[in-house]
Amino acid sequence: MIVQCEQCGKKFKLNPELINRSVVRVRCSSCKHVFTVSRQEKFDVMEAARVPHEVKSPPSARRKPSSRRLFLFLIPLLLIAGSVALWLYVPWPFKPKAVKKTTDIEQPVLVETRGYFVENQKAGQLFVIQGRVRNEFSRPIRWIHLRAKIYTSDGQTARQVDFYAGNVLSNQQLKSMPLESLLALVQSQPATKDQAQEIGPRQEVSFTVPFGDLPELTQLSDYSVEILSSQPA
Repeated sequence: MIVQCEQCGKKFKLNPELINRSVVRVRCSSCKHVFTVSRQEKFDVMEAARVPHEVKSPPSARRKPSSRRLFLFLIPLLLIAGSVALWLYVPWPFKPKAVKKTTDIEQPVLVETRGYFVENQKAGQLFVIQGRVRNEFSRPIRWIHLRAKIYTSDGQTARQVDFYAGNVLSNQQLKSMPLESLLALVQSQPATKDQAQEIGPRQEVSFTVPFGDLPELTQLSDYSVEILSSQPA
């Protein structure tokens, strides 16, 4: 979609997959002015691109359209509106690659992930990935180590963070704490009191990982999460 800076008037392309809320704040890459882009703007641009140019019929062929023809004309518009609604409201999920499993292989596995934006009081806009990982070993484990990446539109790694499952950040923490403090929490080995956190067989633990100092939103494209290692409890 095309977005125009309200201060300097510069126009640039914005990946519509990054707008998963009703309003998203963006920063102009030219004058650094911060302004908002609404979901309605995205809908208007998409609709304008899909409406065909008007074709005038010859005078001899003009006649009052019937209700049946009007109904047939409305069908593609309804289909377009439904597709736009699905695009706007369906979450941006991460689909992990299938891992070939045998009876001799045990490992932690990703259950699900989701990505979204949060406005931090000190660091500005953050991109946050949340998800769960399950222990598929037949014994307890601890310290599931993961790596998350966000990518640019040309497939290059824009940011990378290594962290541990079991460290979950609240929405209030994501909004108010400095980015350095948030990263220190998720990159520490989780423990309960003085003991390392144990994850039993088939037990799931959640994780949260924030990304700050983001590139321009027009450059962001996708993200991924992979499991690096774990240790026996």
